[in-house]
Amino acid sequence: MSDERIEKALLQGPPDEPAYVAHMTPADLHVPAMEMPRAKGRSRILAGVAQMAVAAVVVVAVVGIVVIRSGSFEVGAKPPTRLADIQARGVIRIAIRPDRPQVTTPAGARSGIDVDVASEIGRRLGLRVELVFLPVDEILAGRGEWDLGLPSSAVEPGTFATTAPYYYWPVRLIVPASTAASAPSDLTGITVCVVTGSGGEAWLDGRFKGVSVTPVAVPPSTSAEHRLATDEACAAEVTAGASAAFVTSSWSDADLAARPDLIQLGGPVLTEGRAVIAMLGEADPEGLIPEIDRIVAAMRSDGTIADFSRRRFGGLDLSQPTTP
Repeated sequence: MSDERIEKALLQGPPDEPAYVAHMTPADLHVPAMEMPRAKGRSRILAGVAQMAVAAVVVVAVVGIVVIRSGSFEVGAKPPTRLADIQARGVIRIAIRPDRPQVTTPAGARSGIDVDVASEIGRRLGLRVELVFLPVDEILAGRGEWDLGLPSSAVEPGTFATTAPYYYWPVRLIVPASTAASAPSDLTGITVCVVTGSGGEAWLDGRFKGVSVTPVAVPPSTSAEHRLATDEACAAEVTAGASAAFVTSSWSDADLAARPDLIQLGGPVLTEGRAVIAMLGEADPEGLIPEIDRIVAAMRSDGTIADFSRRRFGGLDLSQPTTP
């Protein structure tokens, strides 16, 4: 058998395998071509075998790099869920608004129903809780580093992954006790004050898109809207006569009881279902929100949230939706 026929037989391989080596070059393997002396017979065969050996070494090295860089996961394996990442970290970061319904103690600590619920979620998960206090507009814009958010605000459907509400908050129209108005429509053509960025502002502007468990009242066509930073500032405007009414998304029955010169006009204009949220994105919260939803349901069922509500809201249980 001639040298050429021997070489051809080696490259062809067994009868049931394709002659794939003959179609590969050193450039295809990304290795420099080996300078081999031109020779006949055995030397040419050895040159071909040597090139095949180099290719095999390169392939093994590349596979080794891929395995090393992939860590403990197989190449192509599904990455861990966000819940698994949090559990591995041992800490869950929960964003909470620093203002109402939170209060600041004389020592400077913040407490409130959101702090209570966040702490209980961490306890039931067996994780340490890191509270991240952010303005509500920052939370709803998805800013900051956090795993869960308790914004104590209505959330537009589809913007976040959400649990069922853990409490329900009435948004109300507040007017002077001497008013002749009996419904929101009676405020048409007058000045109304509202807190900037609140659910009440969204309602007054006709752009509320959150979830309400009571019918959403039709907002009046006001002559002017004064947008201030706090409900207390709006209350002062009403008392001074600069506004005929104000919309509050934070005042409770206890706040009203402390101001006998002001009353609620009719029933709530809407009732926000306030839920726990998680950000959507490249790593959707698979497994996280269902687990938090289960915890919230258990806290509602065993009376934990009701106890938090009564303690924070003057004896009221806001853990269950109410009907007008």
